[in-house]
Amino acid sequence: MLVHTILEALGPITLGIAVGWGCGKTGFVKQDYSQAFADYVVKIALPLALFLAALSSSPKNILNIDYALALAVGLVVTYILGYIAGRVMFKHNKADATMQALAVSFPDMAYCGPPVLIAAVGSSGLIAMVIGNLIYTVLILPLALALLGGGAAGTSPAKALAKAVSQPLVILPILGAVLAVCGVRLPEILSSSINELGKTAGGVALFFLGLFISKSKFSLNKEIIFNVVVKNIVQALLILGVGIALGLRGELLASAFLIGVIPTATAVPALAVGNKAYMDESASTVVISTFCALISIPAGLAVVSTFYP
Repeated sequence: MLVHTILEALGPITLGIAVGWGCGKTGFVKQDYSQAFADYVVKIALPLALFLAALSSSPKNILNIDYALALAVGLVVTYILGYIAGRVMFKHNKADATMQALAVSFPDMAYCGPPVLIAAVGSSGLIAMVIGNLIYTVLILPLALALLGGGAAGTSPAKALAKAVSQPLVILPILGAVLAVCGVRLPEILSSSINELGKTAGGVALFFLGLFISKSKFSLNKEIIFNVVVKNIVQALLILGVGIALGLRGELLASAFLIGVIPTATAVPALAVGNKAYMDESASTVVISTFCALISIPAGLAVVSTFYP
């Protein structure tokens, strides 16, 4: 059961990256196309996927303050830790430090989330994906995109933030959450049509990552190790500690905690390429974080087993 859960979570990631890498190395698909794949993921497919995930959520779960707070602390604190480390420890400029912050704090909820959460908690645990994505798109991504866009000459912080908030990756998940709370549901034909595009986000992101790695400089150094430790270990411990302090127990605590042990999202390198910042490092972080998830996911599931009588 445990082996099946791990393979179900990490198998698609490994295969998608391998296919993209092989296509790039052999020239079957031109490496220059990686920018187009990145743009498609960040500007079209991923925003639509997050919109539907938010729209299909229960208003009760979306408005669970303690649950959201436990996840928010884990996601936001690791983002801040990554940014400070990028600026102070690794001497990066603002754009690279911002992307490093995303690399250490953005979990791969789309691919690793479902099999791990369902195996440990059941389908009710999937709410952690939705709440986690909402927190990321409402709180973290607007700040990150504003920091990335604020470096342009003559761009004020207010204009940079306004531009960030207006991007599909931010506005569509927020719209989905608002509609869910208001009880609005899309017609089935429209919902399924949007889903056809949204569900391509994960696969295209994985193929892009492999294609990008095929031409990038892969590295394993103290910075990549720092990123992986923060993402796969520190984030989970933060969520666990805050969740216990807030009185979360059972399924709620388990599903929130497991978000912290899954690897860095494959969308991070796509964002890095789109913003021309921290490109090779973010790709290396995703690969090593995914490899280390072979340890962090079983460890997380073992910890979760102690949450139940």
